[in-house]
Amino acid sequence: MNDTSDIELKRRAYALLREALELAPSQREVFVTAHCAGDTRLQAVLQQLLAAESAPHLLDGSAATVAERLAAHTDDELAAGTQIAGWNIQRCIGRGGMGAVFLVERSGDGYVQHGALKWIKRGMDSGEILARFRRERRILAQLQHPLIARLLDGGISESGQPWFVMEYVDGVPLQDWAATSRPTLAQRLDLFRQLAEAVAYAHGQLVVHRDLKPGNVLVDAQGLPHLLDFGVAKVLEEDGTDARTSTGARFLSRAYAAPEQIRGEAIGTAVDVYALGVLLFELLSGARFHDNPAAQSGPVSERLSKAAGTGSAVPPRQLRGDLAVIVARATDAEPARRYPTAQALADDVQRFLRGAPILARRDSGWYRLRRLVTRHKLASAALLFGLAAIIAGSALALWQARRAAHEAELARAAQRFLTGVFDASAPDAASGNRITARELLDQGSARIGEELAGQPALQAEMRQTLGTLYRQLGQFDKAAELLDQARSAFQAENNTSSLVENALQLAQVRREQAQYAQALELLTQTQQQTDDPRQLSALLAERAQIEDRQGKFADGLASIRAATALSDRLGIQGLAEQARDHQLEALLLARLARYDEADAAFRDAIARAETAYGNEHSQLATVHNDYAVMLLDRQSSAAGEREARIGLDMRRKRLGLQHAAVGESLTILGIALRQQGKLEESAAVLGEALAIQRAALGQRHPAVASTLNSLANLAMSQQDFPRMVDLLSESRAIFQENHLGDSPQGRTVDSNLGIGLTRLERLDEAEPLLRAALARNRQAVGDMHPLVMSSLNGLSQWERRRGNGAAAEANATEALAIADKLLAGSRDNAAVRQTLGAAQLINGHAEAARDNFRSCRAVLEKLGAQAEPRYAGAMLGQARAELALGHAAQASELAQALLDNGASYGAGSAAVRAMAWAIMAEAARNLGQPAQALAAQKEAERLLPEWTNPDPENLRQFRAHLGQATR
Repeated sequence: MNDTSDIELKRRAYALLREALELAPSQREVFVTAHCAGDTRLQAVLQQLLAAESAPHLLDGSAATVAERLAAHTDDELAAGTQIAGWNIQRCIGRGGMGAVFLVERSGDGYVQHGALKWIKRGMDSGEILARFRRERRILAQLQHPLIARLLDGGISESGQPWFVMEYVDGVPLQDWAATSRPTLAQRLDLFRQLAEAVAYAHGQLVVHRDLKPGNVLVDAQGLPHLLDFGVAKVLEEDGTDARTSTGARFLSRAYAAPEQIRGEAIGTAVDVYALGVLLFELLSGARFHDNPAAQSGPVSERLSKAAGTGSAVPPRQLRGDLAVIVARATDAEPARRYPTAQALADDVQRFLRGAPILARRDSGWYRLRRLVTRHKLASAALLFGLAAIIAGSALALWQARRAAHEAELARAAQRFLTGVFDASAPDAASGNRITARELLDQGSARIGEELAGQPALQAEMRQTLGTLYRQLGQFDKAAELLDQARSAFQAENNTSSLVENALQLAQVRREQAQYAQALELLTQTQQQTDDPRQLSALLAERAQIEDRQGKFADGLASIRAATALSDRLGIQGLAEQARDHQLEALLLARLARYDEADAAFRDAIARAETAYGNEHSQLATVHNDYAVMLLDRQSSAAGEREARIGLDMRRKRLGLQHAAVGESLTILGIALRQQGKLEESAAVLGEALAIQRAALGQRHPAVASTLNSLANLAMSQQDFPRMVDLLSESRAIFQENHLGDSPQGRTVDSNLGIGLTRLERLDEAEPLLRAALARNRQAVGDMHPLVMSSLNGLSQWERRRGNGAAAEANATEALAIADKLLAGSRDNAAVRQTLGAAQLINGHAEAARDNFRSCRAVLEKLGAQAEPRYAGAMLGQARAELALGHAAQASELAQALLDNGASYGAGSAAVRAMAWAIMAEAARNLGQPAQALAAQKEAERLLPEWTNPDPENLRQFRAHLGQATR
C-alpha cells in the first residue's frame, strides 16, 4: 500500500470516526459494518481507532487518542509548567481535530484565573485555518453571555501556532448530566430553555454556532448549561466563501447537522434551531435522533414517546402531544418550516412549562380551551376520570364516565362563558366602539353568578381569575369581592392548592388597601396549610412586602431571608423564585439605608433574574428599576439614570409604549434627571409618565400620586412653591383615598408638603405634617436614615421661620450627621448644609454658617451643579455670612460674581439677581460708598416686579438689605 492510498484510507476512516463517536458504544459496531460496505481494510482501521478512543469529550468532541493516531508528530504536546503569554499549563484536559486543550492558570495582584487553552496543532496552521482562527477569536470576543464560555485571551506562539484561552467551565457534558442527575421533565425543559436563549443571544450578535451537540454543552454544579466552542461559527454579516464552507463541513457533527448543512447549502440561524431540536429530542427521550426511524416517522405527537420506550428516565406518557410537536417543528427538514428563531423555540418550551398553548400546534378554540383548563386543573381531572372509566370494571366505568361527562360539560361551560364575554368586544356587539379590558372584566363579573349557576367549582375558578385581573388593573375593591367569593367556594371544597394561590392574590389586594393586619393573618393561616417550599417562599415574600409597606423594614428583611432560604433549596427549578426573593432582600436593605449591602444584593438579583428570564424580560426590568431607586436614594444619580434607562428600554420593548410599568420607569428616570440638575428634561419625562399612568391606571391610582410627588420635587428645584404645594396636596389626597397615608410613600409626601407649606409660610398647616412625619419615620426606620434626615431638614426650616433659632440649628445639625454618614457628597448633603448655615446665621454663628455655605458650594461644584438654583443660594448665603462678619468687600465680590456669571452660577432668575444687588447695596453702604449703594438699590428695586412667587423669608431678607443701605 503506497503513502497516498494510506492517507486516503485514514481520511475516510476519520470521516466515519466522527460520526461513530457520536453514537452510543452499543450502536457503533452496527454502524461500522453498515458504512464500511465490505471494505475490510477500512473496517479494520476504523475499529482500531474506536478501540483506542478513551478520553472524555471536551470542546471539539471526544477524539482524544484519534488526533495522535492521525498526526505524524507531537507538536501539540505542552508539558505542565509551560508558559504561554502568562498562562501556566496545568494539564491536558482534551484533544480534538484541531489540537489539544489544556487547563491553564494565570495569577496577578491578588487574583488567580483559570481557563481552557486551545492549542492549534501542526498541520492545522495553513493560511485558511489561520484565517479561520482569527475569525473565531473575533467572533468569541463579541459574545458576552453568562451561559456562553467567554474568550479570555489568544494569540500566535513563537513557533507560529495559534492559541486562545476560553473561560474554563467546571461541569459535565449534557448527556452525562441527564444520565447521572436523573432530572425531572421540568428540569430538563428549563435547562433547555436557557440553552436556547443563549443561542438566541448569539444569533442576535450575528453569530451561528453550526456545531451544537451534547459535547459542546457542559452543565455546572448549579445545573446551569454552558455553551462551548463557537470555533466553527459563521458571521452572518460576512459573505460565505467556498473555502469557508468546506472548512465548516469538514468539522461539523453529522448527527446534529441540519440537512442543508450536510448538502453544503447556505447556512443561517435555522441550522442551530435544528440542532437544538435534536438536542431536545435526545434530552427528553434518551434515544438517538440520527438514523432513528421513530424520530422522523409516524404521528408527530407520538414520535418522542415511541422513541423513549419503557426504559426512559422521563415516562413516555409525558412525552406525547405538545412536546413532540415542538421537537418536530424544530427539526423539520425544510428550514422555512422550523421555528423562525431560537428564541421562538425557547418561548414555546416556556409556554409548555406554564401550561399555555404552544405556537407550534395548529391553533384552534378547543386546543386553547384544553390548555387553559389544564392550567386550572379541571381538564386533567376529566382526563384522569376518562382513563379510569376505560380501564375499570363496568359499574365503576359507568360512574366514572358520568363523572367525566360532568367535567367535560364544565369545560364546555367554561368555553361558552369565556367566548360569550369576549364576544362582547366584536365590532357588531360593541357597535363599533372600542371595549376596554376593564369593561370586559365588568361584563364577565356580572355574568358569573347567572351563567355558571349550579357549577360552584367553575364559578370559583372564574372569580379567582377575574379577581386577579382586577387587582392587576388596580381595582382593589372589586378584586377583593371576587377573591373572597372564590375563597369561600375553595374552602367548601377543601381545595388546598387553590386556597394557597387565592391567599397570595387576596393578601396582595389587602396590602394595596392598607389592610395589613387582615393580610398578615391570612398569610399566617395559609402557611399552616402547606409544606410546599415554593408556596411557603411565596407566602413569606408577600409577608415581606406587607412589612415593607408598613415601614417595618427589619421585620420584612427577616421574612424575605426566610423565603430566600426556601427558594435557594429549589435549585434550578427555583430560579424565578430566587430572583424574586433576592430582589426583595436588596430592596429592604436599601430601605434600611444599608446601601453597600443593598448594592451587592441588587447585582446578585440582576444576575439571577438574567439567568431565570433572559436578558430582556419585564421581570428583569423591575429589578433594574428597583436598583435605580436605591442608587437615587443614595444620590448616585448618574448610575441611577443608567439603571433606569435599562429598565425603561426593556419595558418599552416588552410591554409597549403606553403600559403603566413604562410610566413607572419614566418616573424613576425623571427623578434621576432632576437630581443631576437636568430640570427641563426631567419635566418632559415626568409629564410623559403622568400621562401614561393616568391613561392606564386612572386618575386616582397610587402610581399617579408617586409621580405627582416627583413633579412637586421638581417644582421645588425650580423654586415654584405654589405649584409644589398644589401637586403635593393632590398626591396626598390620592394616597389617603387608597389607604396609604401612613405608608413610607405617604409619610414622604406629608413631609414634602410640610416643607412646601413652610416655604409659603403657611406655618400652622405645615407643623403637624412635619412633626408627624418625623415621629413616624423614627419609629419605622430608627434615627439614622435619609427619611429622618429629610424630616429634620424640613422641621429646621419651619423652626427658623418661627424664629426658634436654637431648635432650627439643633434639627439641622442632627440632619447633617445623617447626611454625612449616608449621603456624603450628594445634593441632599449640600441641601442640609445650606439649611444649617441659614439656622446658624440667625443665631449669630456667622463663621460656622460661612463654612457650611462654602462646604455646600464645594459639594455642588464636585457634582458639576454650579448652574442649579441651590448653588446660587449657597453663594448668597455665604455673602450674607460675610456681611455678618463685617467682611463687606468679600460679600460684594460674591454678589458681583453671581451677576457676572449669570446662568452659569444658577443666577439667571430675577430673584437671585435682585438679592445679589441688595447685598451689594448693603456692602457698599458698609464700605462708605453711598453712590454705589444707591445705584445697587435701584437695580434691585427694578428687578422686584419680575420676582415671581417670592419666598416671604427671602423677601424679608431682601428688604432688610435695602433698608440698611438707605438708612
